Amino acid sequence: MTENEKYTEVEPGEFRDHCTSLYKKNAVILRLMFATDERATDNCFKIYAVFSGQDEDTFYIPFFKLKADNPKYKSITDCVPAAHWYEREIRDMFGLIPEGHPDLRRLVFHDSFPADSHPLRKDWEISENDLKEWGEGVIRKVPYDFMEVEGEGVCEIPVGPVHAGIIEPGHFRFSAVGETILFLEPRLFYTHKGTEKHFEGMSFFDGLKLAERVSGTSSFSHSVAYSMAVERMAGINTTEKARAIRTLLLELERLYNHIGDIGNMCAGTAVTVGQARGATIKEKLLQLNEGLTGSRYLRGVNMIGGVAKDVFLQAVDISTTIDMVAKEYRKFVKLLLGSVTHVERLEDTGKLPKKIAAQLAVTGVAARGSGLNDDIRKAHPHLLYDKLDFKTHTRTEGDALARMMVRADETESSLSLINDILKGSYKGDLHVETKEIPPDSYALGFTETPRGSVFYWVKSDRDGKPFRVKLRSPSYCNWPAVPFAIPGNIVPDFPLCNKSFNLSYSGCDM
Repeated sequence: MTENEKYTEVEPGEFRDHCTSLYKKNAVILRLMFATDERATDNCFKIYAVFSGQDEDTFYIPFFKLKADNPKYKSITDCVPAAHWYEREIRDMFGLIPEGHPDLRRLVFHDSFPADSHPLRKDWEISENDLKEWGEGVIRKVPYDFMEVEGEGVCEIPVGPVHAGIIEPGHFRFSAVGETILFLEPRLFYTHKGTEKHFEGMSFFDGLKLAERVSGTSSFSHSVAYSMAVERMAGINTTEKARAIRTLLLELERLYNHIGDIGNMCAGTAVTVGQARGATIKEKLLQLNEGLTGSRYLRGVNMIGGVAKDVFLQAVDISTTIDMVAKEYRKFVKLLLGSVTHVERLEDTGKLPKKIAAQLAVTGVAARGSGLNDDIRKAHPHLLYDKLDFKTHTRTEGDALARMMVRADETESSLSLINDILKGSYKGDLHVETKEIPPDSYALGFTETPRGSVFYWVKSDRDGKPFRVKLRSPSYCNWPAVPFAIPGNIVPDFPLCNKSFNLSYSGCDM
């Protein structure tokens, strides 16, 4: 636990009021909500909520104990709307029931998953009944009722879960009149990987490899957040040089993602030359990544206590590539903004209201495109971000064009940050040696990925082994907001709306 994490134990009956009071504070956001199974040591489950804002570098973390013989508590969703998925996930994974929740359908598990099976309980294992249900097809289904829109001329259009192209599965059910969409309900988690359970069977050091593979295009961001949590638990202070290298690689990751995402939006507007140029620039950055680290997606660089490679030895290669990318990128953006058809397709398409974005704790480009001035690099400075000169870019329109322009502005910022970092001189070794993690320790780790903030909460057991790893990717926050940006658009514009958010299925099916 670190100084900016303020834990407060409350009584179960006080948790709802306590969270509501925190939420009503100016600009305080629910970052995370999760449960732990501590029946073996404390004879209870615990439920935590993590709040923070932009005005002070403090995380407010109320929690309460819940006895196993009465696994019910008052839902906070009607007071803190961003809690809605977290509470449903806790019910699926732990069997803890949020009474008064407006939607108690399953979230993570689909119809055929055994009804009374809760995998994040410590005593969980696949039972004979589970195997019988799966193996013999004698399935005690838990039905999932999609919401229905009634009215003259309303029809349902199912899309997915299998899609054209090489993407993971997600189901989208549209209610439309003609081509105009009235309502969209998505269903995800078709390939849920049980990542948090996997962490419990690994060492803290091997867990870093798993964190890198949660979401491929944000591999380095996930590894930084996980490493930070473990380092904070162990009281490890990384060197200035290690922090500089991590900051540099985070901005390289942001750079190739933003440019690639702007190019991918061109596929939705049929500007194929823009799609090709975006892909070409992105490829040059991926090749730079491989030359620097041996991995196009920056894997294998982070380690608990620092980094494994000194990328500053190739500063000339970085600088040369960045200068070339900057020139090509600016021509690319000029081309797109000069294309009337491209801009017109993006304007007023997929508008996400600021109020909805705030209520659902939307993060990253999606939040800043709707006028929310939230960036974890500023709200909770880490690595070298408190020493670098940059600002948070926002737009107020909330449409696809606003999200494209936020990416464009942040790309310019990343180009500048990389050059500034390369000009510096940094002291210290690449990493600090550590062999053991203190028992009964816990801490948050976080950073700003290209899609938004990522959080890890990590706890060790009494033997210093992994007890609980809770991760929250930006896509987990942002998928619930997509249905609010879709009504009023036409069905053919949904792929464009989706690309403007650019959310990860894998980053949600954890």
